[in-house]
Amino acid sequence: MMEFASPCPVSLTGPPSHMFMTLINTIMTSQCLLSPANLFPSDHATHLKDGDQFDFIVVGGGSAGSRVASRLSENPKWKVLLLEAGGYPSANTEIPATFSSLAGSDQDWGYTSEPCKNACLGVKERRCSCPRGKTLGGSSAINGMLYLRGSRKDYDTWANDGNVGWDFDSVLEHFRRIEDLQGVDDERFGKGGDLKLVQQISPQPIRKGLLEAYNELGYGAYKEEKPIGYFDFYTNIWKGTRYSAAKAFLAKAKERRNLYIALKAQVGKVTIGEDLSVTGVEVRTNGRIIKIKATKEVVLSAGSVNSPQILMNSGIGPEDHLKELGVPLVKNLKVGQNLQDHLLFAGVMYNVVDNAFVPKTAEDVIDDWYQYLRHRTGPLSMTTIENFMFFADPMGNTEDPSVQLYYIPMYKNDVYGGLKAVQTLYKLPEEVRAVQNESIEKSHGIFLIPTLTHPKSVGQILLRSADPYDTPKIFTNYLSDPEGEDLQALLDGVRFFQNLTATRAFSRYNPERLHFPFKNCRQHAPDSDDYWKCAFRNIASTVYHLVGTCKMGPKSDPDAVVDPRLRIHGMRGIRVIDASIMPKLVSCNTNGPTMMIGEKGASMIYEDWREGRAEL
Repeated sequence: MMEFASPCPVSLTGPPSHMFMTLINTIMTSQCLLSPANLFPSDHATHLKDGDQFDFIVVGGGSAGSRVASRLSENPKWKVLLLEAGGYPSANTEIPATFSSLAGSDQDWGYTSEPCKNACLGVKERRCSCPRGKTLGGSSAINGMLYLRGSRKDYDTWANDGNVGWDFDSVLEHFRRIEDLQGVDDERFGKGGDLKLVQQISPQPIRKGLLEAYNELGYGAYKEEKPIGYFDFYTNIWKGTRYSAAKAFLAKAKERRNLYIALKAQVGKVTIGEDLSVTGVEVRTNGRIIKIKATKEVVLSAGSVNSPQILMNSGIGPEDHLKELGVPLVKNLKVGQNLQDHLLFAGVMYNVVDNAFVPKTAEDVIDDWYQYLRHRTGPLSMTTIENFMFFADPMGNTEDPSVQLYYIPMYKNDVYGGLKAVQTLYKLPEEVRAVQNESIEKSHGIFLIPTLTHPKSVGQILLRSADPYDTPKIFTNYLSDPEGEDLQALLDGVRFFQNLTATRAFSRYNPERLHFPFKNCRQHAPDSDDYWKCAFRNIASTVYHLVGTCKMGPKSDPDAVVDPRLRIHGMRGIRVIDASIMPKLVSCNTNGPTMMIGEKGASMIYEDWREGRAEL
């Protein structure tokens, strides 16, 4: 196994800030924490020429694409090109505790949703953020580093809908191939794979109180077979640094002469020849647009926003939409439809007593930075989402939870900057920030965050124009389901938290819930159902889990874009292998399932070419 991130002696004397983080990036890069030239394969972009030819072209070096490119290049007879629109990840991506600062950086596409009718009403222009990784590693380089796989029912539902080979028992093999669980004896998870996984148990005293409170309410441990309960989840953090898909899968391939990586190379469309055969891609790189040929297949792993965008730019998509923009139709498929996302609500916050958290001062934070930069240990080596998760279903369904619960501690005086990061990421309105800022000066706080596991609301991705490099339109359509089930599930989550904080176990922390006077909700009585539903419509937002826009399904499914072997229906020489193929959103964080899709998709390519059925 390759090892990374050797300690580098550094001393710092300033508070965290944007300028401070720039300094951190410079220091860490120069001190060998992340040296892209040494860690990853070299950038081949400047050597690309119009008409270059490869066996396989993989578009997107994210959670799935990194795995696909790595696996395909294991065959020395295959010449593989990986095209990534972003560059190498910066040193900032390596620090687990600062992940929320990466949204809106140059390693994020910077997307926002189109104005919503039913959600994001309290944020500027009614546009919620849609962070998407634009760097080698994709969203696995900017996310919260939580690793879960989902429940048995998630995948068995896919299979029952006609997706042969995607049941839980079948995909479990592919999860275990990529996993390398460290320090925990859990036979359910793989050992010896490329992705380092560790279990983090929060050092905060409040964790014990939450555990006892869950037990007091009658809940036990979460299991994939029975996904209701609490769970100290696994993270892809290793030796204090983020272990992204790029680090896990591409670093090992650095010396392979048949793998070529081109960075800052954005694909606009695929090229199509006779018999609906995809022959290559059109890519913008180094200020020019060139065409590159694929003799075997093009694999789109550009994610749930960009994969459908590329297909629609190429004439593969909804006929009416393409006709409206003047894009010649090649294949009428429901590309860009079926957009799903887990919806998060960051509007439940409690004050708690000082002994709920490990004591910290501003001076301690400076020491924490020194400890991290020198030894890769301490609070900064952990994700700021406390690694204690709970799946609750207030309706009593033990097989299909409706709510996933997180908590995030906020120190008095915001010494780590966590509150400001949440406020910025989720564009919280000023009236909410004012209450939070006043409270955090007096007391520790804790965010209790409910998240929908199976949202009923469905959105879509559309082109903004016929320009292949224009920003796509993202219609999340949050909270738009006609029966109001999403609103009710979030409300159930809030009420569950209120029951939790009222337990004898949690009362030791003297919890005091903050009331946020949303301008748009002042007509509703505080803590009424109507108040909470209004609050959801104002600030509920993304968990970075967009999926489903190139839906997988059998030929009989009129909404399907790809078949169960991830080949586009009616096309040749092209597959989609990323989170966009999920027919239904899994009930947990999507990064692990997306990497599994990358592994399974690569295995299918090997099988199909070995058995001579790649063109079927």
